[in-house]
Amino acid sequence: MRFDTEAKNWDKLDRRQKLANAVCEYVKNNVSKNDTLMDFGCGTGLVGICLAKYVQEVVGIDLSKEMINQFNNKAKNLDNVIGICENVKNINKKFDVIVSSMTFHHIENIKEMLGILADKLNKNGKLFIADLVSEDGSFHDKGNNDVFHLGFEKNDFKSEYFDIVEFEVIHSVQKHKKFDIFIAYLEKR
Repeated sequence: MRFDTEAKNWDKLDRRQKLANAVCEYVKNNVSKNDTLMDFGCGTGLVGICLAKYVQEVVGIDLSKEMINQFNNKAKNLDNVIGICENVKNINKKFDVIVSSMTFHHIENIKEMLGILADKLNKNGKLFIADLVSEDGSFHDKGNNDVFHLGFEKNDFKSEYFDIVEFEVIHSVQKHKKFDIFIAYLEKR
């Protein structure tokens, strides 16, 4: 898995830090200190660990063992943060908030995943998805082998599980050209 290979150096790219900070800035204004939060596709914890001081608990979920190792190493001094290498389907806990940053374009069936995540949320739970606005396929330097979506538009998140509260561009990543990053704020029905 390429994410296992890249985990050790993942945080070294400044653009990843800036993107995570933009997501944290948005989400922190929509959570409370009593909230439990799942960071879905947490990677090394750039988003989830940043949000730990604003919520009661953060559980990072990722399929990459090495990403979770990095996550837990960074969180070792935080009592309210843990990373778990597991398929989200197998998580038997409910959360008040789920945040996912730059993960959804790697998920083949978006509608199915929205249903799975809705099942992991408490009543009136909130889901925050940060990802690419539709792009031309050139965002990934190493090809699109594990990419199922070349970004998204607001309508891609319409489902029977959630109401879309907000969909807005919150950041841009500068590579060989500018790529806009949106955040979709969804509330469980």
